[in-house]
This record gives sequence, structure tokens and C-alpha cells, in this order.
Amino acid sequence: MKTRTKLPAPAAAALLLVLALAGLARVARAGSLSSSVLGMFPKNLGEVGYVDLKTAREAAWFPQFENLVIPLRYRRFEEFLRTAGIDPDAQIDEVAWAGARPSPAPAGSAEPQRFSGEQIVGVALGSFTPDKVDDYFKKQKLPTVSARGYTLYAFGSGVSPGDLFFFFFDSSTIVFGNREILEAVIGVRFGDEESFLTNQNLAPLVDEVNGQGTLWVALDKQYAQNSIERMVPESAQFPGAADLLGRVTGMTATIQISSGLDAQVTPHCGSTNDALTLAQLLQAGLLFKRYQLAQSNPDGAKLIDATTVSADGDHLKVRTQASDDLVQTLLKSGAISIP
Repeated sequence: MKTRTKLPAPAAAALLLVLALAGLARVARAGSLSSSVLGMFPKNLGEVGYVDLKTAREAAWFPQFENLVIPLRYRRFEEFLRTAGIDPDAQIDEVAWAGARPSPAPAGSAEPQRFSGEQIVGVALGSFTPDKVDDYFKKQKLPTVSARGYTLYAFGSGVSPGDLFFFFFDSSTIVFGNREILEAVIGVRFGDEESFLTNQNLAPLVDEVNGQGTLWVALDKQYAQNSIERMVPESAQFPGAADLLGRVTGMTATIQISSGLDAQVTPHCGSTNDALTLAQLLQAGLLFKRYQLAQSNPDGAKLIDATTVSADGDHLKVRTQASDDLVQTLLKSGAISIP
């Protein structure tokens, strides 16, 4: 029986993310999110992601990957839109999403804590009929909230802290997410909130990946570290790994197409030495795992052969270049997964 590819190295999370995104590579073309859309988001975000759904749907197996890489709340949002008369498959071409965590006010400030819980916000771009949705909500007597001229439609009771809402920015733009952060988006529109474009930590990471593939994501320090810890919880067992990962300052992931598969994840390390050390750890882990898989899972071994790890300054680069046939084989075996 074949075993799944599981890498015993603290930086294996990067490779797992590469693999999870890899299936889109066959149809990958540069997906670029305009500054006008990015500028709709409020400043204090920890994660920004983007997928060109119109392009991604050209792959017959994309729904399998949507379950892996698209946030669960967006998939629920899609389901709700269908009940409101919107067909996401036909009407939504692109989606960008972002995450924000609660942040305390600066010491000595009279301002309250920013957001009462972790927030998600997204923008769906396509072609919509706002009047049709409004009529549906009125007919079904579903909850709505008015915010500075915008109608926020609830999917849920509309009163629970975790309820999600959406509103039409215009006939080609739907904004969805938690109420608090949606009100912050509206505040950006009216000039009361700072835009994401002024975020000096995450915005430069988005600039690095924007336009580099059908799907890309950028994570700030905390989101990057949390993602690695979730994907590779056993990393804490490696001496010194926790300190190394604790100095990771951010992470990006992109997919490109040249000849076959070309996907890359890039953790930004605390220093050049950290990047070199993490590269050596991952290289050793890959070598050991390849030896283990040589007989039990030759396809997994081929995938490791298609992966390179290198340090470029303070960046760790995990890159996978493989044939479509190999990717399809791994998909069928269920070897590609991500928590």
C-alpha cells in the first residue's frame, strides 16, 4: 500500500502549500489584482489571497483544489449566493480574500481594540444583479443591515458575532465578510479608515506576488508562523526549530507556468543564516524522506526529485517543477493535502 508524502522537517509546511496549489499550474496565467480593489481593504490585515476563478475553472479537477485552497467561509458564501439567485460559477470571475486579527489600541490611546475577533473579508468580481438579490431578501424577509447607504445582507441570523454579510459595492463587485470589517471597508470608501495600500508590512509582500499566477497568497509574520505551526505541528520537536520559525517575518506563495509545473513558496526568514539553516534542514528532510519512499511510494519520490530548496539572502525558496502527469497521479492517490 502506498503511503502519503509527509516530510519530517520544520519547513515542510512550505512544500505542502506548494503541493496544495500545484494542481492549478496547468491553467496558470498571471492573475493581477488592481490597486483599486486592494485599496478597498482596510489597513490592518494579516493575510491577502487571490484566485482567478475564470481561469482556474478550465481545469476539470479544480473543484477538488477549491476545497483545499479557498477559505471555507467563501465556499459557504458561494452556497448562500445560489439561494439568492446568483450563480457563482457563471457570474464570479475573480475573488480576493483577506484576514485580520484583533489588535489592541496603542498604549495610552483612548481608541478601543480593533475588531472583537478574527475577521475575514473578501471581494468577488464579476457581473451581478443587485436588484434581484434585494427583491429576494425582501420576499423571504431575511435580515439586512443598513450602513451609510449600503445594504448589508446577512447569511445567518444577522445578530451573531460570527455571522457573515455581503453588500454590493457596484454591479460588478460584491464585498463579503464579518460585519465589523465590512464597516471598516465602507469607512475606507468614505475616507474614515486607512487603506490597505498604506500597510507597510504586508502590502510589499502582496506587490511581490500580485500578477504572478492564477492563485497567490501573502502572509504577514503572525499569519505565516501560525500557518507553518498548523501544517507541521511536529516542528516543535526539532531542536532550535521553534526559534528559527519564530523569526520568520512573512511568507508568499505563487504558481506560474513554463513547461509543466512551476510553483514556489517563499518564507521570509529572520536573517541570511536562518534561511541557510532552514534550507539545510529541509534538504536533509527531503533526502531522508526520498530514501523512505523509494520503494513504498515511487511517485512521492519523484515529487521530491522535482522539488528544490535554496536560500536567497534571508528568503527560503521551496520550488516544485514537475510534469502534469505526475501531478495528476498524486491527485488520484490523495497525496496532495493541506490542513
